Amino acid sequence: MVVVVLACLLLWAQVFNMMCDQDVQFFSGICAINQFIPW
Repeated sequence: MVVVVLACLLLWAQVFNMMCDQDVQFFSGICAINQFIPW
């Protein structure tokens, strides 16, 4: 169960990174927060 949650978190991290690279306005705030989270 824990492995599944970790996999989902990693997947979300990848998606966020992709969105940040695209510089989507909606995600810009989340990207700023994402900088402080050591993925």
